[in-house]
Amino acid sequence: MASSTKFLTTGQAALYCSVTPDTVLKWIRSGLLPAHRTAGGHHRIDERDLERLLSIPSSNGDAGHFPSGHRAFRYCWEFKGDGKIPEGCRSCAAYQLRAQRCYEVARLAPDAPHLKLFCSGSCMDCDYYRMVHKQATNVLVVSSDKKMAGSLKKEAKEHDFNLEITDCEYTCSALVNDFRPDFAVVDCSLGPRLSRDICRHLSQDPRIPLTRLILAANEGEFPSKCDKEIFARIQRPFSIRDLVACIEDMLKVSRSSN
Repeated sequence: MASSTKFLTTGQAALYCSVTPDTVLKWIRSGLLPAHRTAGGHHRIDERDLERLLSIPSSNGDAGHFPSGHRAFRYCWEFKGDGKIPEGCRSCAAYQLRAQRCYEVARLAPDAPHLKLFCSGSCMDCDYYRMVHKQATNVLVVSSDKKMAGSLKKEAKEHDFNLEITDCEYTCSALVNDFRPDFAVVDCSLGPRLSRDICRHLSQDPRIPLTRLILAANEGEFPSKCDKEIFARIQRPFSIRDLVACIEDMLKVSRSSN
C-alpha cells in the first residue's frame, strides 16, 4: 500500500508556516522539529511533525520557536498551492490584496474580482475556511507606555487573541511582516505627530490591507487629520478587557453594515 505521508523541504515548510527557511532550520537543530536527511544531505520534514509543532503553545523567551502571532496558513493560495502560486491566483482580488482571509474579500468587496478558484460550495464547506476561521485574532499595540504594556501582556494570556507590543516605528514595520495584525492600536502617548504618521503608514501598508486601526488617547490628545485612517477610538490607558470590548463593537458594526 502506498504511504500517504507527505515530506516537505525546508523551503516548503517555511511557506507552510509563513516563516523563513532559517527559522525552520533553527527548529530542526534545536530538536523542536524532527527531520531526516536525503542522500544529497537535504532535510525532509514529515508534514505531520510540522502540524504537531504548530499546535504547541508558544513560550516567551524561546528564540527557536515561532512567534506568538504565528499562523500556520496565512494565504489561501499558499494553502491550496502547496507552496506554489496556483495558475490564475495572480488575477484574484484575494491575492492582489494579500488578504489573510479570502472569504472576507468576498463578503466585504463583492464587486472585486474574487475568482473563487477553489470554491466548490459555501465558505463553510471549505477546509481553508475551517482552519483560518478558528484561529485567534492578531492584535498589534504601538505604545510607549511601559506600565500599560506590561499589564496588557499579563492579561492577554486569558483571552483568545495573539498580542504583540512595540514602542518603535521601525519595529512596528518589522513586526507587520510576520505578524500581520487583524487590529492595530496606536497609542497617542507616542506624541500626536508620530502617532498620526504611524496610523498613515499602517493604513497604506500593502501587506495589511484589511487591518483595522484603533487610536488610543485621552480627550484632547487625538491627532488631527487622522479620521480617515482609523476605525475606532479607545481611551487610554486601556486594559485587555477594554480592547476586547472595542474590537467586539467594531465587528458588530462591520457585520450589521454588510
